[in-house]
Order: sequence, then structure tokens, then C-alpha cells
Amino acid sequence: FRRGLWSSAQQNDIDEARERLKSANPKTINQCDSSGYTPLHYSVRFQPADICRLLLEHGADPNCQTRASKSTPLHRAVTFNNIDAIRHLLHYKADLTLKDIDEQTPIEKAMTVNSDIANILFESQRSN
Repeated sequence: FRRGLWSSAQQNDIDEARERLKSANPKTINQCDSSGYTPLHYSVRFQPADICRLLLEHGADPNCQTRASKSTPLHRAVTFNNIDAIRHLLHYKADLTLKDIDEQTPIEKAMTVNSDIANILFESQRSN
């Protein structure tokens, strides 16, 4: 299961991800690979963010942080300029205050990467 779901997320294979999730133990969806990434961390690289949404629907934690860089899926979605994934993560209550190893929140990271994304995050923060 573990390698398969990570592989599905890395390859953006939504059909394989659905099949793997059918037989998966729900507790394993947030397990990290040897690099400290969950399938959700990998899924935010792709647009549309169908696997990201699917994983969140199945209980993936939008606030899990990698061991080394302390990046959340939201930090990574910002880095990859993935507005679709950002919207899904915000819908599932991604924490805008978590800091990565550079002591940056997703909003601070967005301000250096993409002002449109920073605006989306600011609006989300105001509405919460």
C-alpha cells in the first residue's frame, strides 16, 4: 500500500490512487516515506489537484509537516503555484500559521513566490 499510494500521487494517477484507497487502512494515509513526505505532500505538485482532493476526502492531514524541512502540503502547493491544491487544502482547514524550517508561514512564502497566491491566503485568513 504505502509505496503504491506514494507512487500514485507522484505520478498523478487518480485511478490507481482510488483503487489503493479502497483497500487501505485509513490510519496509513498520513504515513511518511523515507524522505518524510506523505502522499498529500507529493500530490500538490499537479493541476488539477484531483489526487490532493481525493486524499483529503479520505482523511489526509492537511497540516502534516515533513521531518527535515517542516513543510506542510500548503507550503509545497505555494512553492508549486498550485492554486487548485491551495483551495482544496484551505477547504480542509490547512493551518496558515505553521512555519517551515525557514521560519516562513505559507503566506510569507507566497509573498516571495506569487502575489495572487498570497492574496488568496490573506483572504482565507480573514474569513477564518
